Amino acid sequence: MKKRMCFCLFLLGAGLSAQNKLKVGLDVGYTYNALNGNFSNLIDTKYAGRYGFGINLSGEYMIWKSLFVSTGISFLQKNYKYERIESHNGWYSDYTNNFISLPLMIGTYILNNPHQDKGVWIKAAGGIYSEYWMSRKYDGQYPVFSGLYPDGNVPYVKVSGKYDFKENENQLDRWGYGIQGQAQLGYSLKKLDIYAAYNYQYGLSDINMYNEDKNKKESFRSYMISLGLSYKFN
Repeated sequence: MKKRMCFCLFLLGAGLSAQNKLKVGLDVGYTYNALNGNFSNLIDTKYAGRYGFGINLSGEYMIWKSLFVSTGISFLQKNYKYERIESHNGWYSDYTNNFISLPLMIGTYILNNPHQDKGVWIKAAGGIYSEYWMSRKYDGQYPVFSGLYPDGNVPYVKVSGKYDFKENENQLDRWGYGIQGQAQLGYSLKKLDIYAAYNYQYGLSDINMYNEDKNKKESFRSYMISLGLSYKFN
């Protein structure tokens, strides 16, 4: 019984110690995403990256000297564009994809430690993330081959809508994972920190659910630049 009590007191003390080095942050910014894959077999076709919006809620606690672990939850837009070129110019689709991302990283303060010092600090971290594909919206322009103009030109029609993940006709995988890197530059003001952040996500999973050809694997590469505030529970 005494051993159990001592063990519980040890865990409680460790928890209180961790709380003394806890920091919670919120940052908002722009994302840029590109679809990565082997598209050499697609004639007159081009995939391009697009900008979007992102917000990160993160928690960080120190585990040893300047070493910390961090996790959180993020809302990220991973947008891209499908476009036909050359003789098919004018045919395109803009895809707006909303994701919830859960990172888990370990890092260190390279310059100063805001839990101990005021002023400028720099930190870097790396780890893994998992994500869930919340929704997909498309806006585009498609040819109407049945309505050719007298001069031979093809008329186009504007289309837009939301992708139905229940039917999931394109067999997209809503769950994904990858590796994530992060760098932050900030300034410590007692309990508050202001900072600029850069995040990079390298997707390792295929966005296609049943793709057995590794040469046709498609994944996302995402970047985010943001500004934020954090609060230290020292």
